[in-house]
Amino acid sequence: MAVIRAARDGRRDAMRIGLITRRFDPAGGGTERDLVITARILTRAGHQVTIYAAEVRAPSSEWRVRRVGGSWPGRALGLLWFARTAGARARRDGAELVLSFARIFDADILRSGGGAHASYIRAARRWQTVGQGAAMRLSPYHRVQMMVEARGFHGPRLRRAIAVSRLVRDDLIATFALAPAAAVTLYNGVELERFAPAADAGERRAIRSAIGVADDAPAVMFVGNGFARKGLRFLIEAWPALGDAPRLIVIGTDRAAEAYQRLARPMGERVIFLGRRGDVDRLLRAADALALPSLFEPFGNVALEAMACGAPALASAQCGVAELMSGALGAFVVKDPANRVELADRMGALIEAAPALSRAARLAAEQFTWDRHARELLAIIEQAADTRA
Repeated sequence: MAVIRAARDGRRDAMRIGLITRRFDPAGGGTERDLVITARILTRAGHQVTIYAAEVRAPSSEWRVRRVGGSWPGRALGLLWFARTAGARARRDGAELVLSFARIFDADILRSGGGAHASYIRAARRWQTVGQGAAMRLSPYHRVQMMVEARGFHGPRLRRAIAVSRLVRDDLIATFALAPAAAVTLYNGVELERFAPAADAGERRAIRSAIGVADDAPAVMFVGNGFARKGLRFLIEAWPALGDAPRLIVIGTDRAAEAYQRLARPMGERVIFLGRRGDVDRLLRAADALALPSLFEPFGNVALEAMACGAPALASAQCGVAELMSGALGAFVVKDPANRVELADRMGALIEAAPALSRAARLAAEQFTWDRHARELLAIIEQAADTRA
């Protein structure tokens, strides 16, 4: 990562940085993966990194990992204790700057991968039952999360809030009355070597054959867990309007997966459930398009990964990744993913336009490398350090 090394040359002195996370899992995805990438960026830039976590799932040969834990009755008290002590523990160990991926009271930099928790609870009403929504609003755990978050974003030590999209940044500014200059957008990157178009037609045919999709059938992939939040029900209900040819390939798991399979059963082989898969990068090479009609999605890495594979995406306006879909790709941002008519109309148009948009999708993804992410992250840390000084 030559860009990261070059960024180090213009920096003042190396710092001791404490990275805070609720769970450290070097093999994990999502936030766990983003934390590992951040730790590597900081280390390669010359900083000394120590990771502090409430839960440590595996040791690390790359960094010191410290468990900040305790035995508490209930998740709410454990969350509160961690929020109060994690930053202080890092500073006792000599950290000059604390960057937290978790909700804590006293970070110098808070990274938000999901927006304000209160906003999530409001959004959840769209996919939860009345009882589920009431239970969430009354839950001590969720109430403590909101309290900790509010205190953290109003904390005197806070120098920068990092948001994974403008959608999240706008939400943080509105919810916590942050100064716009203190909230910055830092998009995730995509591994362009791993997520790439099929090498040739033969590779594409082999992948499709293995999952039961004919070479001439348009294939749209849906990838993710938490089917309700990601709008899978509305997508399945809209699917009959697309005719007999297109195939919807559902990758992921959900506690209510059987209910979704029953919903799709009348469509037979037009909807295929593959369950959890460890080869999503390979499967995306066989896709014509990706569908991400989420009701709440702070970013949506999978859409960027699909575009890197040459598969244009349909995303809802509630997805942060929609901000990266410019030009012709922007025509496939759905305003209301619960509107089956709009969903079917845009999905049908995308299936028709997908071959012509494949190159544009790849080019859009190529603008968001992890090297770009590294340059911007190091600049944010420099600015925070200058402000703190």
